[in-house]
This record gives sequence, C-alpha cells and structure tokens, in this order.
Amino acid sequence: MPPRDQLADLSDSEFVRAILTELDRRPAFEAVRDQLATLLAMGPTLTAVTEAGVGQLVEQALVAARASIAEQNVVLSQPMLTAVDVAEAVGARGSSNRAVASRLRSRGEIVGVEVQGRFLFPAFQFDLARARVHPVVAEVNRQVTEHGDGWSVAHWWMTTVDGHAPVDLIESDPEMLCAWAAQFCG
Repeated sequence: MPPRDQLADLSDSEFVRAILTELDRRPAFEAVRDQLATLLAMGPTLTAVTEAGVGQLVEQALVAARASIAEQNVVLSQPMLTAVDVAEAVGARGSSNRAVASRLRSRGEIVGVEVQGRFLFPAFQFDLARARVHPVVAEVNRQVTEHGDGWSVAHWWMTTVDGHAPVDLIESDPEMLCAWAAQFCG
C-alpha cells in the first residue's frame, strides 16, 4: 500500500485496488473482504445518491450489508472443511478432491459457502465415524438449498429458535429437523 501522503494522489479505482491488495495480505479480514470490496466499489454511487437526498436508501443498504456480514461471521465461526477435507471426510479414494465436494454440493447434499474464490463446507454436515454425509443433513439440504444460497442455508442451520438450532437436531431429533426444514421452505 502506498504511503499515506501518496494515497491522496490515487484515482478512486487505484485507491480501491490498493485497499483490496492490502486486505488480501491480512488474514484477519478474509471473512469480510468481499463485502468490503462491494461497499468500496459502490462508494461513488452511494456518495452521489446521498448527495441527491436519498440517504435513507443508503442507510438501508448499509444495514443490509452489516446484517449479511454478521450472518457470514456466524457461519464462519463454525468449524469448516476445505474440498480436500470433504473428500477425506467421506472416505473418497482415487478421484479429484475438489470433484467430490463439487459433486456433493451440486447434488444439494452439502452446503458450501464461497470465500475468496474457494468453497468451504460447514463440518457439522459430515458423519466422520461412518465417513459419509449425515443422511438427514443430505435430505434437508436437498430441500432447503432450493430456497436460498449457500450462505443463507448455512446460516439457517445455525439460527437458534426456542434454544435450539437445526444443527443441534441432526442426532437428537431428525424428525423435528425435517419439520423445521419444511417450515423454512414453506
């Protein structure tokens, strides 16, 4: 990143590029890098809209962006697996590690979230002792992935209702889990 006195000389696009380059170097910002990039890219438009007297719309966009970031942080606070980890978790042998995870995700059996161009997979989806995707998780994921993207579905799994989140019901109450999934889709 250029020294502070040189930042003022950068064009808007150069300034954004410099910030994003610096964020790429700092692992602590990985979870919010894409959202920050979106907000930075929207900067000139948001400024123009604000100056045009539409500040409330900007505030709503910022509130939505903050909520999205908070949801993503909830998801990313959980143990996650890479594509290689997924292949190992299901005992795949002799095939491309990425292909295993991609195939499971494309069939709707597992949920993946994209972080900086690669997919991560919440670990709760896997029955490591039996080297498989939990059957009820695969069933529920096939149902709920039709009603949301990877982030919203992963967040749903972790959203607490009456003291329990869907992830808590995988082993303890699969029937209730399926009912909650139907309600989510309803």
